[in-house]
Amino acid sequence: MSADGEIVELARSAPVVVFHSPVTDLAGLDQRLDQAGLRWRAVELGMGDSDNRARFQALKALTGSGTLPQVFMDGRYVGGLREAMARLDAGTPRRGAPAAAAWMGYLGLLPFAAGALGVWFGPAWVAGWLAAYGAVILSFVGAVHWGLAVADARPAPETFYASVVPALVGWAALLVPVIVALPVLAAAFVLWRYWEYQHARTTLPRWFRRLRTALTVGAAASLAIAWPALLPLSGG
Repeated sequence: MSADGEIVELARSAPVVVFHSPVTDLAGLDQRLDQAGLRWRAVELGMGDSDNRARFQALKALTGSGTLPQVFMDGRYVGGLREAMARLDAGTPRRGAPAAAAWMGYLGLLPFAAGALGVWFGPAWVAGWLAAYGAVILSFVGAVHWGLAVADARPAPETFYASVVPALVGWAALLVPVIVALPVLAAAFVLWRYWEYQHARTTLPRWFRRLRTALTVGAAASLAIAWPALLPLSGG
């Protein structure tokens, strides 16, 4: 693909795309985008690489600007930091999505809490129900990154590989005794959140990262709290 076509694809790869140099100071634009709940992408164009120099020339030809950073919103060039901030001040971001995501996310914790209580005060089979729900949700949080990679113009292959790991772990957890499955699932939730922290900080908006942390704590804690109730049944 030519550098011109590549730049156009990159500019359309997220609702907000910021082309910048390795030393660019975003002057708070990244925090503003996170607070607004917008998914955004940073594209670094270091001039030490010949491919990046070609991309920068294509970017200049597209926008008519020879400086960085350059910001695109919904695939359209809006200018530099000042112009992007002005767009945010004018109310460009959609504010309903984070509230809806928070509601649905926290409602999704109710089966975890009910399952943990049920294991302690209800019939033993509730533990299997809790493990099954944990496996489903673990698969779901991995699939989030598959979806993000599909929407990316230049997805990293590693993201596709990693995104199926939670589903495989969830499936494997359902093949072992439930007394083993519960701690395995709890650990998997925590480890997957750690992977997100290490590898997906620039692709996940801040509100979503915070929500994911809270939901991970809730899910892992419920699974961990339920586990000791099974020890007498196992003869441990």
